[in-house]
Amino acid sequence: MNELKLSDIKQGLPGVSSIEGDNLYENCMVELHRHGHSSPTKLQVISDNDVDLDVLWKDDFNSQLDRTYADRQSSVERSAVCISILLALRFTNYTVIERSRKGTGFDYMLGYKEDIFYNPKARLEISGISEETNSNTLNKRFEQKSRQTDISDSTNMPAYISVVEFKTPKSIFKTKTTKV
Repeated sequence: MNELKLSDIKQGLPGVSSIEGDNLYENCMVELHRHGHSSPTKLQVISDNDVDLDVLWKDDFNSQLDRTYADRQSSVERSAVCISILLALRFTNYTVIERSRKGTGFDYMLGYKEDIFYNPKARLEISGISEETNSNTLNKRFEQKSRQTDISDSTNMPAYISVVEFKTPKSIFKTKTTKV
C-alpha cells in the first residue's frame, strides 16, 4: 500500500520513546494542518524509486496545539523528523536505535529492525522546509545536509538524507554512500 500513517510513530522505536513519538506526531499533524492539508494528502517522495504516498492522520488541530507548537521553525523540523523516520522505516531495513549527539553530522543512528542489540548500521540526517523558495529548495538543502554528514563518513556507514517540504508536500529521501 502507498500509505504513510503518521500514527505509527506513536508506538515508539528502540531509539524513540512512545512519548517522543506522540510529540513528533502532534508537530507533524499541526504543520500539515497549517498548510491547509487534510488526511489523506499526497506526499511526493523523490528517491531511487520515486513514489507518491497517501499521508494519513487524524486532524485534532485546536488552539492549544497551535500555541504549543507556535515556534514554526521548531515545528517544521520536528515534523520533518516524524515523516523522515517513517520513510526510513518504509524504504530501508532499519529502525532508529539512537538520537545522535550534536556535532556528529547526522541526527539518528539506524540499525536492523530485527537486531535486539545496539548494532549501528547507517546514519539518518533530516531537514525540514515550510515552503520552498528560490534560495531554499529541496535540492539545495539536500546537498547541504549531504555535505554535513561528511564529518562522520569515517564510520563507513551509509547516510540517508531526508528533506521534507510541507507546503506541497514533498520529500527527498536518498542514500549518500561514504567517500572512504
